[in-house]
Amino acid sequence: MGIVALMLFPLSGSLYGQEAGGTKDSVAQIGTIKLCYVSPIDFPISLAGNFGEPRPNHFHCGIDVRTQGVIGKKIFSVADGYVSRLTVGMNGFGNAVYVTHPDGITSVYAHLDRFMPKMAERVLRKQYEMESEVVDLRLSPEDFPVKAGEQIAFSGNTGASMGPHLHLEFQRTSDGGLVNPLPYFQHLIRDTMRPKVHQLRLYAKPGEGVLLGTGGAVSFVPGANQKVYEAWGRIGVAYWADDYMNGTANKFGIYSVRLFVDGREVFRSCMDSYMPADNRKVNSWGDYGVFMKQKRWFLKSFAEPGNDLSLLHYGPERGWVDICEARDYQFRYEFRDQYGNWTTCEFRVRGVPSDEQLAKETQRLREQRMSKNYMRWNESGVVQFPGMELRIPAGALFRDVELHPQIKIEEDGCSNVYTLHDEPEPLLVNATLMLAPRKPVDDPERWYIESSKGYIGGNWQDGWLVASVRYLDESYALARDTIQPMITPLATGKWSSNKLLRVRVQDKDSGVRTFKAYLDGQFVLFTGGAVKTCDLRKTPVSRENKRRLLELIATDRCGNERRDSCYFVY
Repeated sequence: MGIVALMLFPLSGSLYGQEAGGTKDSVAQIGTIKLCYVSPIDFPISLAGNFGEPRPNHFHCGIDVRTQGVIGKKIFSVADGYVSRLTVGMNGFGNAVYVTHPDGITSVYAHLDRFMPKMAERVLRKQYEMESEVVDLRLSPEDFPVKAGEQIAFSGNTGASMGPHLHLEFQRTSDGGLVNPLPYFQHLIRDTMRPKVHQLRLYAKPGEGVLLGTGGAVSFVPGANQKVYEAWGRIGVAYWADDYMNGTANKFGIYSVRLFVDGREVFRSCMDSYMPADNRKVNSWGDYGVFMKQKRWFLKSFAEPGNDLSLLHYGPERGWVDICEARDYQFRYEFRDQYGNWTTCEFRVRGVPSDEQLAKETQRLREQRMSKNYMRWNESGVVQFPGMELRIPAGALFRDVELHPQIKIEEDGCSNVYTLHDEPEPLLVNATLMLAPRKPVDDPERWYIESSKGYIGGNWQDGWLVASVRYLDESYALARDTIQPMITPLATGKWSSNKLLRVRVQDKDSGVRTFKAYLDGQFVLFTGGAVKTCDLRKTPVSRENKRRLLELIATDRCGNERRDSCYFVY
């Protein structure tokens, strides 16, 4: 069943490599440009994540390279080029380096602990210029040219990282398209393990299909003794499956999947590249509702009407299978990784005429469409309650859906509490939520919309607080924040000797928006999350062993400001 082979999938031109255990670099040719691609680390590559893994609201857009569980490993440029961008605190990347290569690829190295000294100096200069930890520094080809294998940074655990590792991402320089990096390095990684199918899931198309005598869906484990399911009309299939690699217990996304029915291909996916604007479409490819409840990604082999994800390919029926004859239909899935390891699974669906039940399902859909809260995916829609209005733009939904909004009366609250829908339902673009207070307010800047998961924000328009919302299954209400953030200096007795200043900054309601500090009137940079640190050795303030005034200023999202100060010797 499993076949091990080297399979290379370049963006264009040709890509040459050797099997696992061969040389440590490969040659990429795109057009007339030839580049030597080398490992970003100086020890064997092991992956914690691969390109295109489905996650809520996005695909994993690169590969995660293990750094042996520690911070501070050397990170090298994978090819000739120049450092075109240095960022801090953006896109969840923490500290990140962008290297632009002459073959049309820009490699991105994220979650870094620190930059090389000259780059770090440029970043620090920009941070002081902007008086901000978050910076986006664009550079010219003359600033920091690099060669393949030249060190550019040290690995870390900054940004939205759950543990030390290197996130390596390939972007097309021309349009920002995300490209699978694995073909450039797969000769350095051993993989003889084939994908594994956990479960399959059958769906009856609403109003057009019958499954097990009714509509809905059913999940099952494929195998020799599995049940033959009866259906009539249009049905779809989804799979929950993972890929695996040698030497790690991690699960990975599957590179290529094909579905055949009676020998005819009805669906194909290939994870080579995609555009950043496609990220939220993963919520439609996957069964978003099942994932939010069970944390299992059933990826559909049929397309909802609002999903045009380019890496998915269907026939004219968009992956739906018409069960219209009284016989068994043979389904076969093929799952392949980029090393040629593959798995197949087969099952049958038995066509059993159920015209009467199909007519009932069609009538049920007609009745749903009569509801005032029935939303068509390609039309704008509005849901209203007293004190609330939800506006969903055309194309925001991936499919037609009947919303079930609820209102909870809160006599003592700033507003009632509104739940927009009783099930998770993904949106391609955000909807607009408008809430009205119970009575006129005299401090509008202190008000905001909050969800059951936290701060949302909003702006006042004609007596309504208006915000953009992504989730329909959360509860929303108006809230008010008049309390200043809290600033707590930590271990002040060690500030002078350690040359490190540490403070905790907190805000329990709307959350901290900005924090700044001034030492004897001069800006000094603090970095970090809730606990922020200033390294005095990296500030423009020299040590003179004299009494210093440190001013600390924190502002929350509602404009409440806290100003504290303290003295220490430095």
